[in-house]
Amino acid sequence: MFRERWVQLVAYGVCMVFAVMVIIPFLWVLTTALKTPADISVWPPKFLPERITLENFSQILVKEDFLRYMLNSLIVSLGSMVSILLTSSLAGFIFAKYKFPYKGLLFTLILATAIIPLQVYMIPLFIMVFKAKMMNTYAAMIFPMSIMTFGVFFMRQNIMAIPDDLIDSARIDGANEFWIYMRIVLSLSKSAMMALGIFAFSEAWANFIWPLVVVTTKDKYTTELGLAIYQRQFYIEYGAISAGAVITIIPMVIVFFFLRRNILQGIATSGMKA
Repeated sequence: MFRERWVQLVAYGVCMVFAVMVIIPFLWVLTTALKTPADISVWPPKFLPERITLENFSQILVKEDFLRYMLNSLIVSLGSMVSILLTSSLAGFIFAKYKFPYKGLLFTLILATAIIPLQVYMIPLFIMVFKAKMMNTYAAMIFPMSIMTFGVFFMRQNIMAIPDDLIDSARIDGANEFWIYMRIVLSLSKSAMMALGIFAFSEAWANFIWPLVVVTTKDKYTTELGLAIYQRQFYIEYGAISAGAVITIIPMVIVFFFLRRNILQGIATSGMKA
Protein backbone atom coordinates (compact mmCIF):
# COMPACT_ATOMS: atom_id res chain seq x y z
CA MET A 1 0.00 0.00 0.00
CA PHE A 2 2.83 2.38 0.94
CA ARG A 3 4.70 1.52 -2.25
CA GLU A 4 1.62 2.14 -4.42
CA ARG A 5 1.19 5.59 -2.89
CA TRP A 6 4.80 6.45 -3.66
CA VAL A 7 4.33 5.30 -7.23
CA GLN A 8 1.23 7.49 -7.54
CA LEU A 9 3.07 10.48 -6.07
CA VAL A 10 5.94 10.03 -8.51
CA ALA A 11 3.51 9.70 -11.43
CA TYR A 12 1.62 12.84 -10.36
CA GLY A 13 4.91 14.67 -9.92
CA VAL A 14 6.07 13.78 -13.42
CA CYS A 15 2.70 14.82 -14.86
CA MET A 16 2.89 18.13 -13.02
CA VAL A 17 6.36 18.81 -14.39
CA PHE A 18 5.22 18.19 -17.96
CA ALA A 19 2.06 20.26 -17.37
CA VAL A 20 4.16 23.22 -16.21
CA MET A 21 6.45 22.81 -19.23
CA VAL A 22 3.39 23.05 -21.49
CA ILE A 23 1.70 25.95 -19.67
CA ILE A 24 4.74 28.24 -19.27
CA PRO A 25 5.20 28.92 -23.03
CA PHE A 26 1.51 29.83 -23.35
CA LEU A 27 1.72 32.17 -20.34
CA TRP A 28 4.83 33.75 -21.85
CA VAL A 29 2.98 34.41 -25.12
CA LEU A 30 0.03 35.85 -23.17
CA THR A 31 2.22 38.24 -21.18
CA THR A 32 4.11 39.24 -24.34
CA ALA A 33 0.79 40.15 -25.97
CA LEU A 34 0.13 42.53 -23.04
CA LYS A 35 3.54 44.22 -23.21
CA THR A 36 4.59 47.45 -24.87
CA PRO A 37 7.36 47.33 -27.51
CA ALA A 38 9.78 48.68 -24.92
CA ASP A 39 8.95 45.88 -22.47
CA ILE A 40 9.32 43.25 -25.20
CA SER A 41 12.80 44.43 -26.25
CA VAL A 42 14.17 44.90 -22.71
CA TRP A 43 17.18 42.78 -21.67
CA PRO A 44 17.20 40.61 -19.66
CA PRO A 45 13.61 39.72 -20.59
CA LYS A 46 10.94 40.02 -17.93
CA PHE A 47 8.04 37.62 -17.55
CA LEU A 48 5.50 40.21 -16.36
CA PRO A 49 4.96 43.50 -18.22
CA GLU A 50 5.81 46.81 -16.57
CA ARG A 51 2.67 48.34 -18.05
CA ILE A 52 -0.25 46.32 -19.43
CA THR A 53 -1.49 47.42 -22.84
CA LEU A 54 -4.13 46.16 -25.26
CA GLU A 55 -2.58 47.91 -28.24
CA ASN A 56 -1.37 44.61 -29.72
CA PHE A 57 -4.89 43.16 -29.66
CA SER A 58 -6.25 46.37 -31.14
CA GLN A 59 -3.70 46.18 -33.94
CA ILE A 60 -4.69 42.60 -34.74
CA LEU A 61 -8.46 43.02 -34.57
CA VAL A 62 -8.92 46.58 -35.86
CA LYS A 63 -6.02 47.53 -38.11
CA GLU A 64 -5.70 44.06 -39.61
CA ASP A 65 -8.68 42.01 -40.86
CA PHE A 66 -7.85 39.17 -38.49
CA LEU A 67 -11.46 38.18 -37.89
CA ARG A 68 -11.70 37.41 -41.61
CA TYR A 69 -8.66 35.18 -41.30
CA MET A 70 -10.27 33.38 -38.37
CA LEU A 71 -13.45 32.86 -40.41
CA ASN A 72 -11.39 31.34 -43.24
CA SER A 73 -9.60 29.04 -40.80
CA LEU A 74 -12.94 28.06 -39.27
CA ILE A 75 -14.42 27.15 -42.68
CA VAL A 76 -11.36 25.13 -43.68
CA SER A 77 -11.06 23.40 -40.30
CA LEU A 78 -14.75 22.47 -40.11
CA GLY A 79 -14.73 21.21 -43.70
CA SER A 80 -11.65 19.10 -43.03
CA MET A 81 -13.11 17.79 -39.76
CA VAL A 82 -16.40 16.72 -41.33
CA SER A 83 -14.61 14.99 -44.21
CA ILE A 84 -12.19 13.17 -41.90
CA LEU A 85 -14.98 12.03 -39.57
CA LEU A 86 -16.96 10.65 -42.51
CA THR A 87 -14.07 8.88 -44.25
CA SER A 88 -12.46 7.61 -41.04
CA SER A 89 -15.69 6.19 -39.59
CA LEU A 90 -16.61 4.48 -42.86
CA ALA A 91 -13.14 3.03 -43.39
CA GLY A 92 -12.87 2.07 -39.73
CA PHE A 93 -16.22 0.26 -39.90
CA ILE A 94 -15.16 -1.66 -43.01
CA PHE A 95 -11.76 -2.70 -41.66
CA ALA A 96 -13.18 -3.60 -38.23
CA LYS A 97 -16.31 -5.60 -39.17
CA TYR A 98 -15.90 -6.88 -42.74
CA LYS A 99 -13.79 -9.69 -44.15
CA PHE A 100 -12.36 -9.41 -47.65
CA PRO A 101 -9.16 -10.52 -49.43
CA TYR A 102 -5.92 -8.70 -48.56
CA LYS A 103 -7.60 -6.70 -45.81
CA GLY A 104 -4.52 -6.83 -43.59
CA LEU A 105 -2.19 -5.82 -46.42
CA LEU A 106 -4.41 -2.94 -47.47
CA PHE A 107 -4.71 -1.69 -43.90
CA THR A 108 -0.94 -1.89 -43.50
CA LEU A 109 -0.43 0.15 -46.66
CA ILE A 110 -2.85 2.78 -45.36
CA LEU A 111 -0.97 2.98 -42.07
CA ALA A 112 2.33 3.23 -43.94
CA THR A 113 1.20 6.46 -45.58
CA ALA A 114 1.28 8.10 -42.14
CA ILE A 115 5.09 8.33 -42.33
CA ILE A 116 4.98 10.29 -45.60
CA PRO A 117 4.95 14.05 -44.90
CA LEU A 118 2.90 16.48 -46.98
CA GLN A 119 6.05 18.07 -48.42
CA VAL A 120 6.84 14.83 -50.30
CA TYR A 121 3.67 14.85 -52.42
CA MET A 122 2.88 18.56 -52.28
CA ILE A 123 3.97 19.22 -55.88
CA PRO A 124 1.64 16.56 -57.41
CA LEU A 125 -1.17 17.91 -55.22
CA PHE A 126 -0.48 21.43 -56.41
CA ILE A 127 -0.56 20.32 -60.05
CA MET A 128 -3.89 18.56 -59.47
CA VAL A 129 -5.39 21.63 -57.81
CA PHE A 130 -4.03 23.94 -60.50
CA LYS A 131 -5.35 21.83 -63.40
CA ALA A 132 -8.73 21.52 -61.67
CA LYS A 133 -8.82 25.35 -61.43
CA MET A 134 -9.29 25.20 -57.68
CA MET A 135 -6.56 27.68 -56.76
CA ASN A 136 -7.41 30.23 -54.06
CA THR A 137 -10.54 28.37 -52.93
CA TYR A 138 -11.63 26.73 -49.70
CA ALA A 139 -11.86 23.38 -51.52
CA ALA A 140 -8.18 23.62 -52.45
CA MET A 141 -7.20 24.18 -48.81
CA ILE A 142 -9.39 21.32 -47.56
CA PHE A 143 -8.39 18.85 -50.29
CA PRO A 144 -5.19 17.35 -48.74
CA MET A 145 -6.78 17.31 -45.28
CA SER A 146 -9.94 15.43 -46.21
CA ILE A 147 -8.54 12.03 -45.16
CA MET A 148 -6.46 11.19 -42.07
CA THR A 149 -4.55 7.92 -41.74
CA PHE A 150 -4.56 8.17 -37.97
CA GLY A 151 -8.34 8.68 -38.08
CA VAL A 152 -8.86 5.40 -39.95
CA PHE A 153 -6.74 3.53 -37.39
CA PHE A 154 -8.36 5.33 -34.45
CA MET A 155 -11.92 4.59 -35.54
CA ARG A 156 -11.09 0.98 -36.46
CA GLN A 157 -9.77 0.35 -32.95
CA ASN A 158 -12.88 1.87 -31.41
CA ILE A 159 -15.39 0.09 -33.67
CA MET A 160 -13.70 -3.27 -33.06
CA ALA A 161 -14.90 -2.97 -29.45
CA ILE A 162 -18.54 -3.02 -30.62
CA PRO A 163 -19.87 -6.60 -30.16
CA ASP A 164 -20.34 -8.52 -33.40
CA ASP A 165 -23.49 -10.09 -31.95
CA LEU A 166 -25.14 -6.68 -31.82
CA ILE A 167 -24.48 -6.07 -35.52
CA ASP A 168 -25.55 -9.61 -36.46
CA SER A 169 -28.79 -9.18 -34.51
CA ALA A 170 -29.52 -5.99 -36.47
CA ARG A 171 -28.92 -7.85 -39.74
CA ILE A 172 -31.25 -10.67 -38.68
CA ASP A 173 -33.94 -8.07 -37.92
CA GLY A 174 -33.62 -6.81 -41.50
CA ALA A 175 -31.40 -3.76 -41.05
CA ASN A 176 -29.21 -2.86 -44.01
CA GLU A 177 -25.54 -1.95 -43.71
CA PHE A 178 -26.09 1.79 -43.94
CA TRP A 179 -28.68 1.66 -41.13
CA ILE A 180 -26.22 -0.32 -38.99
CA TYR A 181 -23.51 2.24 -39.70
CA MET A 182 -25.74 5.21 -38.87
CA ARG A 183 -27.74 3.86 -35.91
CA ILE A 184 -25.31 1.47 -34.22
CA VAL A 185 -21.72 2.21 -35.19
CA LEU A 186 -21.93 6.01 -35.02
CA SER A 187 -24.13 5.95 -31.91
CA LEU A 188 -21.63 3.81 -30.01
CA SER A 189 -18.61 5.79 -31.28
CA LYS A 190 -19.62 9.30 -30.23
CA SER A 191 -16.75 9.76 -27.80
CA ALA A 192 -14.18 8.57 -30.32
CA MET A 193 -15.74 10.79 -32.99
CA MET A 194 -15.46 13.82 -30.71
CA ALA A 195 -11.83 13.07 -29.94
CA LEU A 196 -10.98 12.56 -33.61
CA GLY A 197 -12.93 15.69 -34.53
CA ILE A 198 -10.79 17.79 -32.18
CA PHE A 199 -7.60 16.27 -33.59
CA ALA A 200 -8.71 16.91 -37.16
CA PHE A 201 -9.90 20.45 -36.39
CA SER A 202 -6.68 21.43 -34.61
CA GLU A 203 -4.47 19.99 -37.35
CA ALA A 204 -6.31 21.91 -40.06
CA TRP A 205 -6.44 25.06 -37.91
CA ALA A 206 -2.65 25.07 -37.45
CA ASN A 207 -1.76 24.18 -41.05
CA PHE A 208 0.52 26.73 -42.68
CA ILE A 209 2.50 25.35 -45.60
CA TRP A 210 -0.38 24.18 -47.82
CA PRO A 211 -2.50 27.37 -47.60
CA LEU A 212 0.67 29.32 -48.33
CA VAL A 213 0.99 27.40 -51.61
CA VAL A 214 -2.59 27.56 -52.90
CA VAL A 215 -3.81 30.92 -51.54
CA THR A 216 -3.09 33.90 -53.78
CA THR A 217 -5.23 36.70 -52.32
CA LYS A 218 -5.34 38.18 -48.84
CA ASP A 219 -9.08 37.65 -48.42
CA LYS A 220 -8.48 33.87 -48.28
CA TYR A 221 -5.70 34.03 -45.70
CA THR A 222 -5.98 31.74 -42.67
CA THR A 223 -4.85 32.74 -39.20
CA GLU A 224 -1.42 31.18 -39.73
CA LEU A 225 -0.86 33.20 -42.89
CA GLY A 226 -2.23 36.29 -41.17
CA LEU A 227 0.31 35.95 -38.36
CA ALA A 228 3.12 35.59 -40.89
CA ILE A 229 2.38 39.14 -42.09
CA TYR A 230 4.03 40.50 -38.95
CA GLN A 231 7.35 38.81 -39.71
CA ARG A 232 8.92 41.73 -41.56
CA GLN A 233 12.12 41.67 -43.60
CA PHE A 234 14.29 43.24 -40.89
CA TYR A 235 12.27 42.81 -37.71
CA ILE A 236 9.42 40.81 -36.14
CA GLU A 237 6.43 42.35 -34.37
CA TYR A 238 6.41 39.99 -31.41
CA GLY A 239 3.57 41.80 -29.66
CA ALA A 240 1.16 41.52 -32.59
CA ILE A 241 2.12 37.91 -33.28
CA SER A 242 1.63 36.99 -29.61
CA ALA A 243 -1.77 38.70 -29.52
CA GLY A 244 -2.82 36.83 -32.67
CA ALA A 245 -1.57 33.54 -31.25
CA VAL A 246 -3.62 34.07 -28.07
CA ILE A 247 -6.73 34.86 -30.09
CA THR A 248 -6.33 31.81 -32.32
CA ILE A 249 -5.83 29.39 -29.46
CA ILE A 250 -8.88 30.55 -27.47
CA PRO A 251 -11.46 28.60 -29.59
CA MET A 252 -9.48 25.38 -29.20
CA VAL A 253 -9.17 25.83 -25.44
CA ILE A 254 -12.92 26.48 -25.10
CA VAL A 255 -13.84 23.42 -27.18
CA PHE A 256 -11.45 21.18 -25.27
CA PHE A 257 -12.71 22.49 -21.92
CA PHE A 258 -16.31 21.52 -22.67
CA LEU A 259 -15.53 18.22 -24.43
CA ARG A 260 -12.50 17.04 -22.45
CA ARG A 261 -14.33 14.11 -20.80
CA ASN A 262 -15.61 12.79 -24.12
CA ILE A 263 -12.19 13.24 -25.70
CA LEU A 264 -10.38 11.34 -22.95
CA GLN A 265 -13.05 8.62 -22.97
CA GLY A 266 -12.71 8.24 -26.74
CA ILE A 267 -8.94 7.90 -26.49
CA ALA A 268 -9.25 5.35 -23.68
CA THR A 269 -11.84 3.17 -25.41
CA SER A 270 -10.00 3.17 -28.75
CA GLY A 271 -7.54 0.59 -27.41
CA MET A 272 -10.01 -1.79 -25.78
CA LYS A 273 -9.60 -4.40 -28.49
CA ALA A 274 -6.65 -4.93 -30.80
